[in-house]
Amino acid sequence: MFAAELSVGRRFLVVLQPGDDVLGGIRDFCAENGVEQAYLTTFLGAYTEAELIGTADPITDEDAPLPERVVVRNSEGIGSGTVVTVDGVCTPHIHVAIGEKGDSAAAYAGHLLSGTVQYVTEIIAVEILGPRLTRRSDPAARGLANIALR
Repeated sequence: MFAAELSVGRRFLVVLQPGDDVLGGIRDFCAENGVEQAYLTTFLGAYTEAELIGTADPITDEDAPLPERVVVRNSEGIGSGTVVTVDGVCTPHIHVAIGEKGDSAAAYAGHLLSGTVQYVTEIIAVEILGPRLTRRSDPAARGLANIALR
């Protein structure tokens, strides 16, 4: 475990429109506003399609990262996340809980791999001025890239 006090800067309302690519929209927001790192306190919306890490198949090692993906269509949900720029590339990390509207709001939760906005997605982003963050492969997390202090 580690902790660091954050110095925060600007706060933004980011509204993604129908048809927008969710992760691409966040990358565009960062580029257009010079945001290198932020936390996303509010992330809510409706999606024609969202892809999450997951599977409907039996899992042999429940602790191992999953390579499989599930696609959820016509859904609504909430989430939160972070944005860190690594080697000049904005890397959003967002987890969501979403429900399929046409399947009694059957819920899915997990890491968002991609998504397309159906009606709107509203995001509150808070810029992090310091400390400087990066993402590094973490052996304790089976090699997944986790936030680390630079």
